Amino acid sequence: MRQPWLWVACCCAVLTACSGSIPTRPSPPPTLSRTRFLAFGDSITAGEITVPVGVIPDGRGSLLQTPNTRMVLVPAASYPTQLLSLLQGRYSTQASTIVVTNAGRGGESVLEGVTRFPDELASSQAEVALLMEGVNGLNLVGPDTSTEVMRDMVQVAKARGVRVFLAAMLPTIVGRQRSRVPAELVAYNTKLQQMSSEEGVAFVDLYNVLLPEATTVIGVDGLHPTEVGYKRIADVFFAAIQTNLEVK
Repeated sequence: MRQPWLWVACCCAVLTACSGSIPTRPSPPPTLSRTRFLAFGDSITAGEITVPVGVIPDGRGSLLQTPNTRMVLVPAASYPTQLLSLLQGRYSTQASTIVVTNAGRGGESVLEGVTRFPDELASSQAEVALLMEGVNGLNLVGPDTSTEVMRDMVQVAKARGVRVFLAAMLPTIVGRQRSRVPAELVAYNTKLQQMSSEEGVAFVDLYNVLLPEATTVIGVDGLHPTEVGYKRIADVFFAAIQTNLEVK
């Protein structure tokens, strides 16, 4: 008499062969190789948003159409805060260990930032540095000097074993209160991209990604992002982090 277990095994083998499929295990949840981030930069890292407060008089009794604005710090809207939410959402098994420290300081130039950066890096115990600075005073310092100062920051981070993501400056809206000269931004971004390649760090091209959306993502002053703009910055950084730090 044929053993019952042998009959069951034969049936299972036949069913598997007929279906042509082999049971597979579910994929493990995605994880990051590093979880402590330092977002370093100026007011665009801090999360300042411009609010219109009227228009600027031109001194001849009429009013310009350019709105006058004041700055309002909204940490909840900042790209580091929104980036943290994105990272914790995708890498849920590491959510409690993921940290994004916001070290943005309004009005800071690269010459000021380079002196502050080492202490911020040490105090945050960062494993990853997200650098976006240089738009303040770019017309005075120039793209060449600004790039070399940023290189100093990159090398400080690398010497401590910290992974670096170096971001381009954002697009501007010409004719607004705080708008910048587009040619200067493009020149600086080009040099930053070249330097990032030389230093072997990731370049995050915020300028070209956000340029088609400039009227939506840049605020009324022509320089600082809107809340939508900060979300888009977080999206672009998130994609770069996923590409470079997600465990394969």
